[in-house]
Amino acid sequence: MAAQLYSNTQLAQALYEVLQELVGDGKVPEELAVATLDQLDQSILSALKNEIPAKSEVKGNLDTYKYYDNVWQFTLSNVAFKLNASGTGSLKKAPEVTCDKAKIVCVDIKLAPQ
Repeated sequence: MAAQLYSNTQLAQALYEVLQELVGDGKVPEELAVATLDQLDQSILSALKNEIPAKSEVKGNLDTYKYYDNVWQFTLSNVAFKLNASGTGSLKKAPEVTCDKAKIVCVDIKLAPQ
């Protein structure tokens, strides 16, 4: 069974709440709600791989890192993110977003739903 990579996102939580309400009101069968949630990871991963050409850059001070079961976790401080949404050209003129702390989780693609 593949890992549920995106199940803790705000999008997934909002979808779960809506489906729970629809099942409770008898408008959607429970089996369909479960199938919808199961499809979420596959759909998000597919969209990220095939529809998003963006390039990004992350700079910061590495505070901690962990590696366990093909999952890297990095905790950074004084972080700056740059994103070039078009995926072409330089990141020099890309807008920069900064934050005091950030956590980045990198998962081996083999764990993703196929």
